[in-house]
Amino acid sequence: MLSLYHFPQSTCSIKVRLLLEEKKLEWQSNQLISSEHHHLSDWYLKLNPNGVVPTLIDDDLPIFESTSILEYIEDKYTETNFRPANLFLRSQMRAFLVFVDVWPTPAVRTPSFQFGGLLKKFTAMSDEKFSSLVKKRPLKAEFYNSFDKNKGFSDSQIFSSFDVIVRTVKRMDEMLQKFGGPWLLGEDYCLADMAVLPLIDRMQDLGLDGLWVNTYPSISDWLFRAQQRPATAKSFIKGSRLSEQFPDLVGGPGALCNYTDAYFKNKSA
Repeated sequence: MLSLYHFPQSTCSIKVRLLLEEKKLEWQSNQLISSEHHHLSDWYLKLNPNGVVPTLIDDDLPIFESTSILEYIEDKYTETNFRPANLFLRSQMRAFLVFVDVWPTPAVRTPSFQFGGLLKKFTAMSDEKFSSLVKKRPLKAEFYNSFDKNKGFSDSQIFSSFDVIVRTVKRMDEMLQKFGGPWLLGEDYCLADMAVLPLIDRMQDLGLDGLWVNTYPSISDWLFRAQQRPATAKSFIKGSRLSEQFPDLVGGPGALCNYTDAYFKNKSA
């Protein structure tokens, strides 16, 4: 049986769970606890030298990096297909997967840390422990060193991440218009939709949907459709949304309109 090491709230974990559920595959859940840093343990680093989640185990072999996992599952379990048959559309899907990995995936980390409860966790941690954990990370050490553990990110850093999210929803809107919807590459829901869905859902959950609700309403429509899929409901297990983990901090859609208003005001100045 397929086995997945994952965090509930990890956007990369969610996108793999989405495909597993869309394909209706049986899989064993190995849910790690991020606060206990299991993903930095020696046993886990032998499976995944990057020290991140998710990691899929199939035939006792570890497959890691979420986009690679999507492609692996799609290649091996072919009863249902979530890559376009048309080769041009397939090329557009793969180009978008690269875009998602390079731009919005790291960009969403900034508001997730700032507004999603993680800053609270690190503030309570001693400087020594924080520094020790950063040094253990094969990847992302630079990211953890890019913010003040007691104050988080500057407004300039947060607004830079917003720039990337706006660029992302603009590109999604262009795809919806070009290929006719209702999904990013046309009539069929595919890996492109699954790859970006957890990121857009996260921004909405943080209360930052003001980055697109007025300028790109097509994204709100697309997100609603995607959230209504039965596989999506199964993939967003308990604790997937930060508003569940930190209800005192994360207010859901529209909660941070003051920040998005300030962002647009800054852009127009």
